[in-house]
Amino acid sequence: MNTSLETLQSLFADAIDDPAADAALCKHLHTPDDALARERLGLYRGNVRAARRAALASAYPVLAQLTGDTYFNALVLAYARAQPSRDADLNRFGASLPEFIERYETDARYVYFGDVARLEWALHVATFAANVSPLSPAQWQAIGVERLMSARLKVHPACVALASRHAAFEIWRAHRQSGDPTQAQWPERIDVPNWTLIVRPQWRSAALSQTQAAHAAFVALQRGETLDAALERAFSIDDDFDFAAQWRTWIETNAIVGLRDA
Repeated sequence: MNTSLETLQSLFADAIDDPAADAALCKHLHTPDDALARERLGLYRGNVRAARRAALASAYPVLAQLTGDTYFNALVLAYARAQPSRDADLNRFGASLPEFIERYETDARYVYFGDVARLEWALHVATFAANVSPLSPAQWQAIGVERLMSARLKVHPACVALASRHAAFEIWRAHRQSGDPTQAQWPERIDVPNWTLIVRPQWRSAALSQTQAAHAAFVALQRGETLDAALERAFSIDDDFDFAAQWRTWIETNAIVGLRDA
C-alpha cells in the first residue's frame, strides 16, 4: 500500500526535529538500507538545525553572547519545535523568540532576556524595511512652524519605539561595544525601565536611547497625531523636555522623513 505524500511529509518533518522519528519514516519509505537512510536523515537534520541556529544568531547576536553556546543551542532547538517556521525566508524565523524565551527561561536572574531580544529583533527587522527619501533641510524650513505644529508627520518604516521593563538598551550597548561578554560593562541596575528608538539613517539600523517623554511623543506621531499633540504628551511627562534637541535627533537619523498625505 502506497503512503500518501501528505503522510510522508508529516513523517519527514517529525524526523527533522526528532531522531526517534526516523524509524517511522523509514518504514514508510520501504528503503532497502535503513542504516543509509538514517545516516542521510541525520545529515539533513544537522544542516537544518545549523541553518536555524545561524538565522537566530544573526538576528540575536547579543542574546547569543548573554546565554552562551550551550544554552543558545538548546534554545534554538526548543524554539524550532514550539514555533516551526511557516515562511521560506529564515530571516523571519525568529519573530516569536522574545515571547518564547520569557516562557522558556523561568529564572528571575535572566528576566531581561525577553526585552533584549525585542530590541535585537526590532534592529533585525529594520534592516529589511522599505527605503524612503526624507525631506531636505530646506524643505523642512519651507514648511513653516505653524503648519509643522498642526501637521501629521511621516515616520520612517524602519523605526520602532520600544518601552522595556529592564535596562535592555544598556545591556545591548555594553555587549555591542565590547564584543566580548566577559569585558562588557554591566549597568549598575537592570530593573529599571528603558525607552529605545530603532532607526536606520542609511542602510544600517541603530538603537538610540530615549527619554520617556521622547518615547511618548514619537509613539503619538506614529499613531498619526499632530506634532502639537505629540508635544503635549511629552511635556505632560517632563516639563523640561528638550524638543529642539530631540527634533534634531529625529531629523538627523531620518526617524521623521516628511509629512503624511492629507
